[in-house]
Amino acid sequence: MADHKMREGFASPSEETLGEILPPGPFADLYRAGMMDGLPCFSRLNEAGDVEFYLVFESIDAFSELTEGAVAADWKTYQKRLLAVIWTRNDPVQPLGFPLSFDMTAWRDRQMVRRLLEQPRTLLFHLALLDDQLIHVYTDEIRFSTAQRREVEQMIQRLSAPERDDDESAPADSEVREAPIQSIAAAALPDDVLLEAGTAYTVDFAQLKETYGAKNAETLLMSAVYQALLVMRRHGRSQVRETAFTVWAAQCLPYTSIVVTPDLSPLFADKPDDEETENPFIRLLVQLPGFVEHRRGFPLALGAFPIMRYERGNLLHVELEEPISARLAALFARLHPEAANPYSPADQNREN
Repeated sequence: MADHKMREGFASPSEETLGEILPPGPFADLYRAGMMDGLPCFSRLNEAGDVEFYLVFESIDAFSELTEGAVAADWKTYQKRLLAVIWTRNDPVQPLGFPLSFDMTAWRDRQMVRRLLEQPRTLLFHLALLDDQLIHVYTDEIRFSTAQRREVEQMIQRLSAPERDDDESAPADSEVREAPIQSIAAAALPDDVLLEAGTAYTVDFAQLKETYGAKNAETLLMSAVYQALLVMRRHGRSQVRETAFTVWAAQCLPYTSIVVTPDLSPLFADKPDDEETENPFIRLLVQLPGFVEHRRGFPLALGAFPIMRYERGNLLHVELEEPISARLAALFARLHPEAANPYSPADQNREN
């Protein structure tokens, strides 16, 4: 166990406590918040003046079930509160987020958020209950992009501004919220959408599975896709937020391809080091272990299926019905009448 030099009752977990039971003496404030107050998530300032995030799970098994892949955080507002939502499951259909609330009418909370924005990273400690004690299960870290920091500063200024009775520019229901993901039947997508060319991002999925395991590899890939969709949704440029595109997935072992149609590159400036103008699909997918390439292509040529649709900020999960394979096979045959059809079982067997 580490030699805790902080004041009694206010120690922070460390590498030495990883996998260990936290003694109630040095960690009294964590026991108070996580067990006596029963808070599933909370934040605090440590002795160095840095902000720390905490998640408290009912058990180690609950931690395993509710945390998949790398965590991420984004920001929303509700009334006079700023919410930092920590996403531990980035499934596009069933995401799981833990909200941390900061009252922007309170000086202490405003200072805490501003400290968050100044920190190069924020440590996120995962704790779990074990026989009426707290165990330090895992430590993550969260980094906020330049775009997020600028966005949060604007939120703080807006929420901290005094209310005016004659201010009609910001209605009471104008808080920033993530719209829920809805569903759309694949049959509703018109042929011209299904025939679009776009950009295919190819990952060596076998390498990803070898590194992280099959379940975590899939979560990591879809997490990157979902985060790119969120960046598009809250982008500072209206032409980016209001665009429409389709996300496809194709598997040709050992590779998996995520295809985005149509080509989004005209929306972004060619500045690879600028988070404000770079295509978020490039930025997030290229970072994945096993990333191979991105290139222009047709999803039909890869045997891909549509999985998500983005329309002016709305995320739509594409429901795949049985007839969609036959429809995609017919569209492929229209484009490439002489080629083996990846949607046709007969042609697939011929290739095998």
